[in-house]
Amino acid sequence: MVIVMDSNQKKFNIYVFLSTFARNLVELFIPIMLYKFGYDIKDVIFYLLMMNVFSLIMSYPSTMFSNKFGNKAFTVVGVIAFAVLQILLGNMWMGNSYLLCIGFLFALYRRGYWMPRRYYNLKVMGKNNISSSYSIITIVNQLGIVISSYIGSLVLDFLSIDYLIVIAIILFLLSLLPIHFMEFEHKETNSKIEVLKTMLSIPKRDLFMFATYEIWYIVKFLFPIYLFLYVKETYQTVGILSLITNLATMIFAYFYGKKINKDKNFLKLSIFLICLVYFLKLNVFGVLLVVISFIEGIVCKMYEISVQKEFYALSKKFEYHSYNCVYDIIQNLFRSLVTIVLYFIPDVRWMIIVCLLVMLSGMLVTFKKLKGRDYVKK
Repeated sequence: MVIVMDSNQKKFNIYVFLSTFARNLVELFIPIMLYKFGYDIKDVIFYLLMMNVFSLIMSYPSTMFSNKFGNKAFTVVGVIAFAVLQILLGNMWMGNSYLLCIGFLFALYRRGYWMPRRYYNLKVMGKNNISSSYSIITIVNQLGIVISSYIGSLVLDFLSIDYLIVIAIILFLLSLLPIHFMEFEHKETNSKIEVLKTMLSIPKRDLFMFATYEIWYIVKFLFPIYLFLYVKETYQTVGILSLITNLATMIFAYFYGKKINKDKNFLKLSIFLICLVYFLKLNVFGVLLVVISFIEGIVCKMYEISVQKEFYALSKKFEYHSYNCVYDIIQNLFRSLVTIVLYFIPDVRWMIIVCLLVMLSGMLVTFKKLKGRDYVKK
């Protein structure tokens, strides 16, 4: 199936590529940077906890801001937070005050980035081809990651983070241009953000699925520092394995997107496979690690598209801002709770294993096979 992209879709894809490229130059390596500077593993987990807690606190206020002033305005807030965060990453100091600062800035940047991005995702997707549209966006996203992660690792190993900071800030600023010219008029709805009502209306299977899906974020946060500690102490190790994983993701995304739009559901299979791959990744080295990293890119995208298809299809049933706020609350609440547990586990390997066991519980989710049109309001 060929998807014809309109002007907004093309502009959105440019935005996704530029912003993704900018974000991944440094973001993947933050846990390693903190560790190399002198922070221990518990400090790194404390930073992760603060990032999630601040994100949880910001969920409702950021939704109100976005509703009142528009997603374009909130995107600017995210870019400013991103720029300040990059500057602080290039000027580290020891202490909890630093971890609190970067945790807060990361949370603010993440709210200002992902909330508008999900909104624009919905705007550019067709009602009956959600998976295929999402696959195209995924390919553009992976192009940005494939290039930037390895470049970032090389610069960090052989030059200085200062180069990456300048490039990242410039590219993130440039990503605002296509967003600015997208032809979406903001209409202030003045609608009440009904968190409790919306949460009670979302099927419990979906709430549980979204919650367990968020543990994957923590696994991806932990693996770079695991590779640094247990495989090889260079940024390039993380960068090149990320490159291989994301190449596989990019190749696979579009073809899998076509399949999932049919009357099939790969959620349980993808959960099992992704956990199996990560368990293997904890126990292999050398060429086998490279092979597993390639397979990781395939099964991770299966999992992501399976869940995101449900997220975007379900969003058709609710008022957008209320639904998005509820998703953010679920996301950050569950991440925070799991991170608290991880704080009391001394070893990164066991942290990852605990996360994978929680992810496996997502296999308990059973729901009917959905297509994008199934949740469209009548």
